[in-house]
Amino acid sequence: MQICPGDLLVYSKVLTNRNNLLDIDGSTTSLAVSDTGTDSKRRPWSMNIPQSWLLHGSAEDISRPEFPSGSLRRQKRIRYRSATTLDGVNSRKGKNTWSLLRLFERSSRGKSGSICGLEEVLNCLQRIDFDDEQLSRFRGMCWSEFVQYCEKKEKRAQSERCFERRLMGARAVWKGLDRSLPLKPSPLVSTLSEKDLLVSPVSTTSRIESKRREALWDLFQSECAFLYDHLMVLKNVFMEPLKKIQVEGFAMFAEPELLFGNLDELCCVTYAFCKEFISLMLENVGPNGDLPVTDVLVKLFQKSSQADSVSQAYHCYALNYINALNYLETLRRHVEFCEFEKWCNRDPRCKKLQLTDLLVAPVQHIMKVPLILKEVETRTEEPAERELIAQILEVEENSIRELDDKMKWLKNFERLLEIQRNIVWPSVFELDSKVYVPEFLKPALMKQPCDRIIVSPRRQIIIEGPLQVWDTGKPQEMYVVLFDDMLLITRKKKGLSKKKSSISENWASSCSRGSPSNEPAVRYIVYKQPLSLDRFFIHDVTTLESASCRLENAFVLVSLNRFQQVVTIHTFQAPSDQVKQTWLLKLRDTQDKWKRTLQHTVFRSPRLSTCSAKSST
Repeated sequence: MQICPGDLLVYSKVLTNRNNLLDIDGSTTSLAVSDTGTDSKRRPWSMNIPQSWLLHGSAEDISRPEFPSGSLRRQKRIRYRSATTLDGVNSRKGKNTWSLLRLFERSSRGKSGSICGLEEVLNCLQRIDFDDEQLSRFRGMCWSEFVQYCEKKEKRAQSERCFERRLMGARAVWKGLDRSLPLKPSPLVSTLSEKDLLVSPVSTTSRIESKRREALWDLFQSECAFLYDHLMVLKNVFMEPLKKIQVEGFAMFAEPELLFGNLDELCCVTYAFCKEFISLMLENVGPNGDLPVTDVLVKLFQKSSQADSVSQAYHCYALNYINALNYLETLRRHVEFCEFEKWCNRDPRCKKLQLTDLLVAPVQHIMKVPLILKEVETRTEEPAERELIAQILEVEENSIRELDDKMKWLKNFERLLEIQRNIVWPSVFELDSKVYVPEFLKPALMKQPCDRIIVSPRRQIIIEGPLQVWDTGKPQEMYVVLFDDMLLITRKKKGLSKKKSSISENWASSCSRGSPSNEPAVRYIVYKQPLSLDRFFIHDVTTLESASCRLENAFVLVSLNRFQQVVTIHTFQAPSDQVKQTWLLKLRDTQDKWKRTLQHTVFRSPRLSTCSAKSST
């Protein structure tokens, strides 16, 4: 029988160190430590030979060992048996290998360690500063200081030009290229020419014109201050550090694109707009502060592509603003983000402004440009210039109205999505329990095909709210939604929640409020079927009729089919007369608009269409 020295070495270690390998936790970590300890002080294997080996062979046999192919497998088996033996010894000693208190300590130690690591990373971050030499020079400067700066610059340029002119003349005389010039030019003539160049004309600027120039300068200062104090602070103090700590593995749950939107694009277009603005001001300013205000505005807003790019960037940011606020509330539930936000707020560049104040700044800044342009227009006396400024002002106001329409559409569309998610359409069996349906059609008719008709890009919500509907002689609480093409009546689904709530609380869009995501939403069942606005007429219950029937603040909708047959009647009762009048007004106006739309689209006469086609040709 051949003995493997490797097997004996492992087995001898297990036997000699068995009593020292018992760990408190019952694991084999001590075995690993002992192996590494011997590895750190490892000598040639022939020097660590146990005495038992020398009894069975000579030193020559030991110095030339033969390792069979199965020695590694036997080593693994022996280590596994020794580990299981140690576990059995620990279990026999009654050592508890799991502790709930130790688990809590480990979790708290992990959290505190992550916070400490985040603080170390934040403290090691290098400060990012935005600086432009030209914009920084004129930032915070008043109009009079800017005029003085331009005059000094012009005088310096004129003196340099005079010096160059005299130097060129001296060179020409010295080389004999220009014989017409005298050898010694008169100092009086040169002095008078320099005085004529350096003396500035007398100021004849009116007070109104100076106010126009100051208003234009205020517009530049407003854009420059917004770039430095809001956009660049939001970018360099909050967004860029957030991306850097995510590189280190912290706050990986945060998505900067959702929180900050198109902030990078907004910074780029605003910076380009400010650079073009100050370049136009420096090019067009004259002696004593003369400035063609209208020409500068026309070049800046009509003949430049920067104004359009700025407006589109503002639109994108404003449309994402509500979602950003709700996402911020979600991020503030995490400890790491709260610590990061506190660290950012300590930056002196924030000037005690919170993250929410900086996020709303671009939305508020949109309104400043039309106000300043309006002031310039009121101080303009020339009719032609006033018309040009009015055109620029109209473009800016149309841009704001377009943004308002986009935000209204987005809010309406999100509301449609929320309504569609919380509405249940009853099947045909629930609508009429006595109806006979063949067995082969029951699986196909279990679900209504109209469960996704609510969401449409062109559908608008006109009014919604709770109303009482008289059904079987008793009033029932309903939630009614008036769209621009139909009337939807729903009732609350029973057995979902004991807490009394209205659909307005549960159908509120996630972008308009920051409610917790785990809050159960109340679902509503469609009552009978939606009413098309061209298939019913409205009857207002008068005071005498309400007194006889005891129906206060009530109105009736009589529904008809396409054959003018009365199908159903809905009697609504409002909580007050004001609510009733509001519903009646909205119903009548929306019904008239929908009927006109149908007349011009669906029910349009073919003769009229052919006549209009001929007239167009």
